[in-house]
Amino acid sequence: MNLDDTLQVEKNVKQSGSSFYWGMKLLPKEKRRGMFAVYAFCREVDDIADDLKNSQIIKKKKLNQWKKDIGKIFKNSSLDNSLKRELNYSIIKFKLKKKDFISIIDGMLMDVKENIQFPSSKKFKLYCERVAVAVGYLSIKIFGIHTKVGSHYAYELGMAFQITNIVRDFKEDLNNKRCYIPSEKLFEHGLRKKLSVLTNNSEKIQSILQEMLEDANKHFKKSDYLLKSLDQKK
Repeated sequence: MNLDDTLQVEKNVKQSGSSFYWGMKLLPKEKRRGMFAVYAFCREVDDIADDLKNSQIIKKKKLNQWKKDIGKIFKNSSLDNSLKRELNYSIIKFKLKKKDFISIIDGMLMDVKENIQFPSSKKFKLYCERVAVAVGYLSIKIFGIHTKVGSHYAYELGMAFQITNIVRDFKEDLNNKRCYIPSEKLFEHGLRKKLSVLTNNSEKIQSILQEMLEDANKHFKKSDYLLKSLDQKK
């Protein structure tokens, strides 16, 4: 164990200002170390995707480089910084899957390749699975749950969280020329797929956002049901 690497990654997570830091801080040492590494990775690729200073080309290059780096980390090579070494430790210790890391990066690439606007329900679901559910799959293994029920739980909770986040960030995303509301929901409410339309139909938009929260709540309820079958301590 390289204490310097562990402390550096933990410091980076704390400096991110996320409330997740304090929740993860309560975990036992090894699980805390694993979660900090995964969170730091997520923060890294998310910051690349959201960086307003860099061009689309640079962002894609950086994210694709991370894809290559993940492949190398799984082969125990190119461990040239604290985060990569801590990820390597976590991957080995908790048997994390490469496809989940790649899925997260692919989710970031969806944001980079285009400003997502009014995706189909299929694309919306895929986006949520990549940027949130994949994080759940990694987390559940670190928590020590390796059952199918555990995976289903991670799926439902990941979907619930991401839909809630999308509703929460609706105005912020709109300012950045993004809108994750599925096109089918706009059609159901008689709205055209234009960003300008969203600022002039506040009542209909509120109804759509409320529907999305109801969708999120269905996922929350499913996760609550599945939770009953899991080891409560873990």
